Amino acid sequence: MKTEHALALALKDMMANQPIDTISVLELSKKCDISRKTFYYHYHDIYDLLAQVFLEEKVVGATNAENYTSLIECVFTYYKKNEAFINATINSAGKELFYEFIYNVFYTSGLRFIAKLDVDKKLTLTNRKSIARFYAYGYGNSTVYYLSNYRNKTLNGLINSFSFIEPKNFEKNVQKAIKNTENV
Repeated sequence: MKTEHALALALKDMMANQPIDTISVLELSKKCDISRKTFYYHYHDIYDLLAQVFLEEKVVGATNAENYTSLIECVFTYYKKNEAFINATINSAGKELFYEFIYNVFYTSGLRFIAKLDVDKKLTLTNRKSIARFYAYGYGNSTVYYLSNYRNKTLNGLINSFSFIEPKNFEKNVQKAIKNTENV
């Protein structure tokens, strides 16, 4: 795992300064003081390594976020801390890896938020997953779209990009879903 972690850190560092398409396995291997053969022992190609990077990434504070507004703040802080790397990923064939990463952040947090609101456990697991997926798709797609298309990225700009699924209405919407489930 030590080699994989070193490669992940090296790739992330290199992508902060150059597009992934210009990074060679040889260059990456030299940076980690390993052979190309060792790289290929662990990974099929650089995009395989990029997938590993996102499997190891964490959005600091996401597991403690109390609601979508605070989660969005954590995601934006993560972005600002890793801006060059994220921008390089977004502008590469690896964009979907970043989207999956962001989607999973919103999905797992959404499940946690819903469980907290559904104190009487009226929603089935399928209902909770459906609601979490809905919000994860909305927030995930909007986040990637905003980060991909806007020049001056700000926290307020990101929050405003969610006008169709306002974070402040989440609790009210889940309570409505719980009530609708009772009527089925």
